Amino acid sequence: MAQFIFLTTKSAKCTILRLVEEGAMHRLVRSKCHSHSKQRFTAGNENYEFLGSIGNGAVGLVRKARNTKTGLIVAVKVLAPDPKYINEDAFDEVETRFKREGTRGAHLQHSNLVKTIAFEDNEGGECFDKRQVKNPFLVMEYIGGRTLESLIKRIGSSSEPGRTHVTEQTLFVASRICDALAYLHKKQIIHRDVKPANIFLSAAVVGSVPSLVKLGDFGITKWGDFLASAASGTLTVTKQEGLGTMKYMSPEQAVRPKEVSVRSDMFSVGVTFFELFTGQILPSQHHVFEIMSARASRESTMAKLLSLGIKCQDGALDMFEVVFDMFLTSPRARPASVDVAGRMQYLLEKHFDH
Repeated sequence: MAQFIFLTTKSAKCTILRLVEEGAMHRLVRSKCHSHSKQRFTAGNENYEFLGSIGNGAVGLVRKARNTKTGLIVAVKVLAPDPKYINEDAFDEVETRFKREGTRGAHLQHSNLVKTIAFEDNEGGECFDKRQVKNPFLVMEYIGGRTLESLIKRIGSSSEPGRTHVTEQTLFVASRICDALAYLHKKQIIHRDVKPANIFLSAAVVGSVPSLVKLGDFGITKWGDFLASAASGTLTVTKQEGLGTMKYMSPEQAVRPKEVSVRSDMFSVGVTFFELFTGQILPSQHHVFEIMSARASRESTMAKLLSLGIKCQDGALDMFEVVFDMFLTSPRARPASVDVAGRMQYLLEKHFDH
C-alpha cells in the first residue's frame, strides 16, 4: 500500500529530509557523531568525561577528557570522517586502518612517543552513555605544552634571517625525535606524518632544553595518508584547503604510498630538521624541491647552504651534511633513523659536553 506523508510546516519538512539524508549516509560520518561536553564513556576499564574540543581534522574529532576517578586529563581521537574532505566510498578502508593501527599503537611504549592509553571499537556505541557516539576511538596521553612548529617560529623571529641554529636545544630535540623513530622503525612501523606540528614539547622557550619531547599522531589515519592515497586513486580528497602535510611527504609516498619503507620517514625528518636548524618554516613544497636540487649538486655543503640563502655557523657543517642526505631521491640512500639518532647525540655531547 502506498504511504503518503503530509508536510504541514517548513520545519517538519526539513526534519524529515535531514533524517532521510542521515539514514543514507555512512554510519561513521561526522554528522552522526553526537559528542558533547560532560558526555561520559568507558575505555580500558576506566571511566571518562568529555571536557571540550581540542580540534577537528579531516577524519576525526579530537576532544579533551578527564578520568572521573583519577582526574587524569587525556586526549580522545574519535574516528568521524568529514565527507567534505574524504569520499564516503573510502570510509570502510579508513576504519580498517584506524582499528589496525590503533590496536598496534596501544602496545608501543617509548618515552618520546605520545602514549596510546586505550583503543575501543565502540561497536553500537557500547562505550558511551545513551549510545550517542558509535564511532571507534582512541584515548591518548594529553600533552599540554607546545609544538615544535611554534618553537621554530620563535627561533626565526628572535634572530636575523639566514642564520643556522645548531644549539644544545635544537640538537636535543632532534636526537629525541630520531630515538622515537628508531624505536618504530626497528619494528618496521612507518610513522608517515613526521612534521613539526606533530612533535610536542613541554615548553617552547628559545634556548631552553625541554624536559619532554614527544612524537605524536603515530598510528592514526592522517592527512598524509589521504593525500598519498589520493594520488594513487585509492581515496578521493574533495578539498585541499590549508594543508601542509604534502610539504613533508617523501616523493615515493606521494606517488606509490603502498610501497613506502621506513626511509620515507627520513625524508620528512630531513624537512623538519632543516626547518628546525634554520629557524624557518618552509612556505611550500617548492622550497623543498630547491633543497633537493641543492643536495643533488656537486657543490660543497657550505656552497649548497649559501645557494639557499643560508650562512652556516662554525662547527655545524657536518650536521647539515646529514640533513642534506635525507633529501636524496632514492630511499635506500637516505640515512637510517638509528644512525641519525647516534649522530645527533654525538654532536650534542661533542659541542655541549653531555
